[in-house]
Amino acid sequence: MGGGVATLLTGIWNNPWGFDFFDLDFLTILTAYLFVAFGQVGAGIFALGQGFLVDVFSGGLHGLFSAAYLCVFFVILVGSRLFNLLNPKGQIIIVSLAVLLKNAMLLILLRIFSQDIVYSKRLVLVSLASIIVSGLAAPLLFQLFNRLRGIPGRMAEGTSPEEN
Repeated sequence: MGGGVATLLTGIWNNPWGFDFFDLDFLTILTAYLFVAFGQVGAGIFALGQGFLVDVFSGGLHGLFSAAYLCVFFVILVGSRLFNLLNPKGQIIIVSLAVLLKNAMLLILLRIFSQDIVYSKRLVLVSLASIIVSGLAAPLLFQLFNRLRGIPGRMAEGTSPEEN
């Protein structure tokens, strides 16, 4: 439900701070958290559902965002085999890679299907800022989500209760 609300608010309340450099990719972070909390199936269904929801409410190509969020899920799936998603470093790396590949895939698909797109230095800087901000915010949001679920901080990082 939180993802749907975030999707609707993003569409309604675009650029609330007046500058594009604070583009937090909340849905990618939420997908990564759901992957940890509820497993592959839950995160995959969430990613596909969010993609469908964004596609329905956007005026663009149908299936574009579904493909983008499935790409995010795939990066999280593969990245979780290479890095520990319970560790803040792993969260930063995986979320940053997921946002990077999602943005790259969106730009490539838009370029293929629309010849009118123009790449600018500003677009690259905003995308880079989104990658950095989302990656650095991931551990903080993971902790917030854990606290909202009532999970102690040490257990969230993969330690057992006996080690506390």
